Amino acid sequence: MQFIDEDTIVFPSTAVDPNQPIDPEVARNGNIYNIWTLNLKNGELRQFTDTLGGNVSPIILRDQKPYRIAFVTYYKGEYGIHTLPREEPLHTVASADFGSPGPIIDFTPPLSHTLVKQNIHKKGTFEKLFLEGRPPVALGVTSGGDLFGGTQVTFTDVLGDKQFNIFASSVSQYRTLSFSYINLSRRLQYALQAYSDTQFFYGYDPSTFYGINYGFIDRDTAIATQTVRGGSVSAIYPLNRYRRLQATYGILNFKQEYSEQALQDIANQYQQDVYGRTLFSDGTFMPLGVSFVQETTVFREYGPLSGNTVYLGYEFAPSWGSLLSRQTFDGDARYYLRLGTNGVLALRARGYKSWGEFPGYLYFGGNSEMRGYDYLQFLGNKAWFTDAELRFPIIEAALTPIGVVGGLRGVFFFNLGAAGLEGVPMQVYTKDNQIVQPIIGYQFDPTSPSLASPVYGPPQLISGFRLVDSRASYGFGLETFALGFPIHFDWSWRTLFNKGWEDYVFSYQGALEGTTGSQWLRRAKFSVWIGYDF
Repeated sequence: MQFIDEDTIVFPSTAVDPNQPIDPEVARNGNIYNIWTLNLKNGELRQFTDTLGGNVSPIILRDQKPYRIAFVTYYKGEYGIHTLPREEPLHTVASADFGSPGPIIDFTPPLSHTLVKQNIHKKGTFEKLFLEGRPPVALGVTSGGDLFGGTQVTFTDVLGDKQFNIFASSVSQYRTLSFSYINLSRRLQYALQAYSDTQFFYGYDPSTFYGINYGFIDRDTAIATQTVRGGSVSAIYPLNRYRRLQATYGILNFKQEYSEQALQDIANQYQQDVYGRTLFSDGTFMPLGVSFVQETTVFREYGPLSGNTVYLGYEFAPSWGSLLSRQTFDGDARYYLRLGTNGVLALRARGYKSWGEFPGYLYFGGNSEMRGYDYLQFLGNKAWFTDAELRFPIIEAALTPIGVVGGLRGVFFFNLGAAGLEGVPMQVYTKDNQIVQPIIGYQFDPTSPSLASPVYGPPQLISGFRLVDSRASYGFGLETFALGFPIHFDWSWRTLFNKGWEDYVFSYQGALEGTTGSQWLRRAKFSVWIGYDF
């Protein structure tokens, strides 16, 4: 119940118009709440809704005049939020029409509580720790065919302002373990964390590293890993309900390397010859980072529904003694526009740049970040990507005690992104004319089948708009749920927006498979992955 003005209140009620006969079916299935108002001066009652499901929890929206009434609806197993202007009511009756007030009856609550003075004490620091909910279990497969899984266990005290978190996950054979303590008892919150994190990426760029100088190597041979071990302390200060500032300081040991030692030796020599130093980091950082976070996103069981999320972060690691140094900027913005009841227009843009003695790397691709490309295909010290997706329901899902069952959602998507190395120019697109000489085949070394020398074709003139260092894809997908896990089926087409340019850029892949570069790039790629959308 709320006051609309000094004379009128709004409230939900199961009452019906007393001047109208009640259908027996309605009487048998009563208790349907609707929105009513009561004038306290003259006792006039007004009914504003008449529903089959129920309308409850009315509040007054005073952002404009006349004031509107907002309320929660329940219909066909789903809750919704609606508003209505306070115009002509459906029914108007007098409060006396429902009868006169009954007698006042003394009421004694059935339960009572006795205060035991001996039990009065100040709460202990970690009093009555308990397991906060059932630990989640994640299990899935990436678009590159790698299995992943993980879980998190959280212990909290009786007031929930101190938490202990244990997190474990694995992608392929690479594992992440972390332990953290979070104190939420004050507005200035803080956290302590220790972790060991090993991730893999593909350190292979044929146009920069090895394609001409060292021959062809397949993608799996180029697997590299980044292992980070250390600890950090963080401070979090909420500015308001939706925005906060964060500061982090820690000591971290980095090690980046190829899984195959022979390739590591070749890469080190190449990097020394071209850049005057190795690009991979192997040593200790002491980074100090600050960041701003804004979160207004509203979620449903299938993912984001409306709102936005913004992250802006800067990190500086000084070169004290033997410490490695670098600076890093990272920005990520996501916007969700609700369309109808469950449709969503989702937009995302992320930018990353790291520079200094030993800059960091961002690796992305596959799943929801760049649909249609391989998992973690893009790698660089400077990188960005954008995603635009139109998500819509096809068959509504049902929320059950064992998770979301059934349901089918569709998506149309377009992606554009690029990644490169610091010191190497990165051109997004061009319209300039260019003479190129495509690779039409490979001469393999019989003593070492994994190495090959390219065979070049006649020169060609390329003109018109085309992507240079960036990549794009478009397509559609379907999403359903199985025991609470979202499963995606994507059909995607990659493009550079210029067939002749595609034949040249991807001629080495096409030559290995007996196709042209454009045929290799544009053919539909079908992928299945498990996980939520961005």
